[in-house]
Amino acid sequence: KCYVFGDSMQETRYYRHILNKITAAKQAADAMVVDIEHPGLEGDLRELALKNCIEPFLTHSFNVGTGKVIDTYQCLSDQIDALIYHTKLVPPIFFSKELGIYPVESVRYVFEVKSRLNATQLKDSLKKFESIRKLQSFPRKQENGSIEHGKLPATVLFAFGSDISGSEIERYLKYDSYDNPACIALVVLGKGYWFYYDDHKKWYGCDTSNIGDLSEFVMFMTGFMNTLSAEESTMRGFCPGGYVGLDKIAQPVEKT
Repeated sequence: KCYVFGDSMQETRYYRHILNKITAAKQAADAMVVDIEHPGLEGDLRELALKNCIEPFLTHSFNVGTGKVIDTYQCLSDQIDALIYHTKLVPPIFFSKELGIYPVESVRYVFEVKSRLNATQLKDSLKKFESIRKLQSFPRKQENGSIEHGKLPATVLFAFGSDISGSEIERYLKYDSYDNPACIALVVLGKGYWFYYDDHKKWYGCDTSNIGDLSEFVMFMTGFMNTLSAEESTMRGFCPGGYVGLDKIAQPVEKT
């Protein structure tokens, strides 16, 4: 049953364009990994396929990368498969074109990408998402001297397939909290799309097992594009100097 989306989605030009992107990417990735017995290489190809699908729909202030996320307290996340970051807020430290360390304030989405989701991979993804949840973003000192922090990046578990025929969301919730999940969006191609709506403290989504047209990716991308578009004009201010830590070493100069 679909919640939120209704019984079907109207096939607009954008709908078909997004659907064509993921269909072509999945077919290409499936073809490339045939007879490849190296899990790491297969995973890299799947990550590349997802990035190629997402990149054309990024608004001009966002880009896609991979690496670790850091906060001003120098706490680092685990290695993340793919992330969407704001290019105009706090610059990442790049080790190559896309591999780097990204300040948490500039990261909007983090993705774990799986070729064929199983229980072991699900638990591994949750471990990585928990490392994101330990970070603290947008530190602001209050009048009473306390420090408040802002929101963290949205966490997405994306899989090109699954090892079960049953419900993906039911399996997922066996390993994570319903009310306080480490992952807020689950996308499994050919199976469905689900997301956690914090305002309602409730999961919503759609099982697409009986449809088989990859429309779950279009559903996810609709919310994804809406989020990035809205944040183009509402990105909260932040002073990136905290990452340098200059305030910890600079001393006042007294008047003589």
